[in-house]
Amino acid sequence: MIVILFLSILPVDSILTQPDLATAQYGICVADLTDDRIIYARNAKRLFIPASNMKIITTATAVMFIDPDFRFRTVLATTGTVEAEKLNGDVVLVGGGDPSLSLTDLESFVATLVRKGIHAVTGNIVAVNTYFQDIAVTENSFRYERLPVGWAWHYLDARYAPEVSALSVNKNTVNVHMKATKRGDRADVSLEPQTEYVKLVSNMITKAGEDSIIIYRLWDRNTIYVSGGIGNGRERSIDVAVRNPALFAGHYVKEQLENAGIHVHGDVLSVSDAAQAAELLERSVIVDSALSEPLIDMLPEIGIESDNLYAEMLLKTLGVQFYEEGSFVAGIRVLKRLLYRAGVDTSGVSLWDGSGLSRHNLVSPYALVLVLRYMHNSEYFSTFYKLLPGSGEGTLEQRFKGLNTSMRAKTGTLHAVSCLSGYITIAEREYCFSMMFNNFTCPRKQIEQIQEDILTALVKHLERQVSGSR
Repeated sequence: MIVILFLSILPVDSILTQPDLATAQYGICVADLTDDRIIYARNAKRLFIPASNMKIITTATAVMFIDPDFRFRTVLATTGTVEAEKLNGDVVLVGGGDPSLSLTDLESFVATLVRKGIHAVTGNIVAVNTYFQDIAVTENSFRYERLPVGWAWHYLDARYAPEVSALSVNKNTVNVHMKATKRGDRADVSLEPQTEYVKLVSNMITKAGEDSIIIYRLWDRNTIYVSGGIGNGRERSIDVAVRNPALFAGHYVKEQLENAGIHVHGDVLSVSDAAQAAELLERSVIVDSALSEPLIDMLPEIGIESDNLYAEMLLKTLGVQFYEEGSFVAGIRVLKRLLYRAGVDTSGVSLWDGSGLSRHNLVSPYALVLVLRYMHNSEYFSTFYKLLPGSGEGTLEQRFKGLNTSMRAKTGTLHAVSCLSGYITIAEREYCFSMMFNNFTCPRKQIEQIQEDILTALVKHLERQVSGSR
């Protein structure tokens, strides 16, 4: 059991008196893992929005509870029979929760049907996404399950906030490519992949000087608007999230079949009802499948690259594995299992997603330190430790390059939120820490510098303390 000692470290305290923090909220907790005690705490049990520090909890839970060799499987199936080069039935895509499914995987499915000598499909392209809940309807509630509670509406077209679906492909995004032409003329603007599922409306021109790009998708439709200007001689590419990813995958397969000379007579449909999906799959025959890499090889996308779609799909997978329910609520119940084991009072936290994009999440620095401590003392530590970025790596690519010690930590960033939690080795002793800053009005870079100053001061203080005791 960690014993809380409210030990003042004057160099750290002095940093926290800066004017930039006068109206901000902050909490800090540092634990000596060798002696199993808190050595510094300021507002350590207060609740803060953790942003991507939520991914510490999500990845720790996955490492603890899911087989590292687990693989996601996406299935291609057909109904009916093939006669005279014609499939008298449907082409069925069955999502298995794979966040890494690529357009190349879907093109491989198309190639399988081509090899079977099929030249026409009389039925539909059916996208089955029941491995995760899509829309949850109960007697007293309706819950839209493609987005967690607390994600802000204004970034739902951004590449880092795509909808979550059991059948996701290309990270549920399309790429808008913009290329300058002649000054004053319309710029060349195109989509990759080219698909009729997403409509592109562009009024962008080529201009002198810097870019002034405006790009957005209306939240309720797959129409992307591009305007403003792109500078002479310049090219830009921006990923935009699409709406209803399962249909996106289905339309892409249909278009690729048509390009390969296989005419599809029907439409693209999605199935979110479990009973309807079971009936469809009962009369389907599997003709191909795509397996992901082992889960252990996918987790760095969450811990180091901070990919939100991977985190949310992993959260729902946890729900499937433990409760046979691919919902955010079920996944969060599993996260709380990990927190409980770590000694966290789960009634004192608020969890709404697995990535940290929700501003409804509330966690304390002390809770994160307990999780870090628990993982440090577990048999899974070496695996978990590698999932946190080191200085100059991942989300720490431009930070802590001058810190002359071993450190791995996860950042967390939203508007007026900057958090940093992880491990650091000082004078051959191991520590874990969590620094959480909310509701500041200064530039985020200044808060990040304060975090670096705090760690630098902590390193110097503890090094002097160790050398003085020898």
